Amino acid sequence: MRQLFKYIFPVILVLFAVCFVFAQTNESDLRRELDEIKQNQREMQKDLTEIKALLSKLTSQIPAQKPSQKPAPQQPPQIDVEGIEFNIGDNPVLGSESSKLIVVEFTDYQCPFCGRYTRETFQEVRKQYVDKGQIRYAVIDQPLPIHPEAPKAAEASHCAEEQGKFWEMHEALMANQDLLKDLSSYAKALKLNIRQFEDCLNMNKYRDAVNNDMELAKELGVTGVPGFIIGIVDETDPRKVKGISMIRGAMPIVAFQQEIDAALKR
Repeated sequence: MRQLFKYIFPVILVLFAVCFVFAQTNESDLRRELDEIKQNQREMQKDLTEIKALLSKLTSQIPAQKPSQKPAPQQPPQIDVEGIEFNIGDNPVLGSESSKLIVVEFTDYQCPFCGRYTRETFQEVRKQYVDKGQIRYAVIDQPLPIHPEAPKAAEASHCAEEQGKFWEMHEALMANQDLLKDLSSYAKALKLNIRQFEDCLNMNKYRDAVNNDMELAKELGVTGVPGFIIGIVDETDPRKVKGISMIRGAMPIVAFQQEIDAALKR
């Protein structure tokens, strides 16, 4: 046993010495690596400080800019029609000739807002004011350039007027604006003389009348449809109107009641 211990003990001492030296070596390496990391951090911090200083200098040289502001949406210009005089020409007029007040509608047969107004609000205006003899009502053609089928539809309404069916055609066109390429279908539904109606359309009999209406709208500054001028009929010339106020767009019946009632009290 003693002989065995004699040989083992030196080996243990050697192993212990080796482990001690290895541990010392690792600790030294770790300390060296930590020192290198700290040195790198100091250098990085120095670089960051220099970068911040450079950015600050560059920023101070750039002129301050005001935050961009989007322009406020422009409202459509108001049209002052009070006192303005114009002639409605040969356009059809609905209502009693004794009525001194008139509503003049500027319209486009391909305009969906015009269609909605005719189907809804016009019926109330007619019932509450026209049929009771309080106002007259006229229609001025104003087909817009974006509606290629509207001018011919306007001509069709005047061709129907020759057979005493203007207002029926007017409402029929507005009630179904999807068939404007087949204007004869409206005439058939209204039981018009088809040959007379189609001859009227084909010879462009009312093209100039529609163009004259468009020119009138331009002169009055009426650029959007539907538009309405409320005015007074001249005592000596029932085709001459003096403006009082204007309604723009397919407004509900309340808007018309307000303007018409105010005009009736004048």
